[in-house]
Amino acid sequence: MTHRFRRHSHSHEDASHSKRALKVSIAVVAAVLVMEAAGAVWTNSLALFSDAAHVLMDLLSFSLSLAAIALSERPVSDKRTFGWHRAEVLAALVNGLLVLVIAFFIFFHALGRISRPPEILTTPMLAIAVAGLVMNLVVIWKLSPHVRTDLNVRGAFLHAMGDAAASVAVVAGGILVWATGNTAFDSMAAVAVALLIMVNAYWVLSESVHILLEGAPKGMERDRIVLAIEEIAGARTVRDFHVWSLCSHIHALSVHLSLPGERMAGQKDLIEKLNADLGERFNIRHTTIQIESDTWQAPGTGAT
Repeated sequence: MTHRFRRHSHSHEDASHSKRALKVSIAVVAAVLVMEAAGAVWTNSLALFSDAAHVLMDLLSFSLSLAAIALSERPVSDKRTFGWHRAEVLAALVNGLLVLVIAFFIFFHALGRISRPPEILTTPMLAIAVAGLVMNLVVIWKLSPHVRTDLNVRGAFLHAMGDAAASVAVVAGGILVWATGNTAFDSMAAVAVALLIMVNAYWVLSESVHILLEGAPKGMERDRIVLAIEEIAGARTVRDFHVWSLCSHIHALSVHLSLPGERMAGQKDLIEKLNADLGERFNIRHTTIQIESDTWQAPGTGAT
């Protein structure tokens, strides 16, 4: 017997609230991007430009999170039986590569400017950096109520926290330039933000490639899940097991179970218990569970 179970990880009402929060955040972040990019050109501040690059990464991330929620609501089709969820991963891969290139450019350009610091307009640079920090804090405040109910928003929230940290580095650099008159601090702040972007880009690329290679989701080691299944189905019942991610927040599992003949009549209750437990403990909402009698197994067949 094979059973397929599908359930969304949050209600339509939660999704609607999450989308509204993300839309507001996207608007604010886009305003920060324009303000800091224009400010970087005006003030000749590489630190502002680096923060704008970090904001660009967040803007793409927020847009991906919003798209992921929208895509999860679209029905599957004959051509795409899992829908469009992998589009989020492909977009994240391109996003990571793009900002990594930008980060390397900023990093090496900033190193060159440290030894030959150019003149910058310190006061407007510092004012723009503070305004950017305040707007990032607004985004964090807007997303925080939805962190526990939506994994897409949680990812966007973590990006916003990283951007706020980058903004703090830029503000600190601006204060040091203003206090000492040494514009090399602007380039030092740019180096710090570029390194932060590189780290974030690395994790985005790493996770994207891991999902595309259908690796097991983080925190979902095979032994842990098999043990959870066998706590309900019985010891040594798992014969074939696979777990993977469709995208950053939707996980799938397939498993074959071999049961004693006398337990075959209770398949329906067993599947319901397994699906409830897998959903609650591991957030696995898409499952394919195939149950066979152990009398059907060929002699010598073992778990795989």
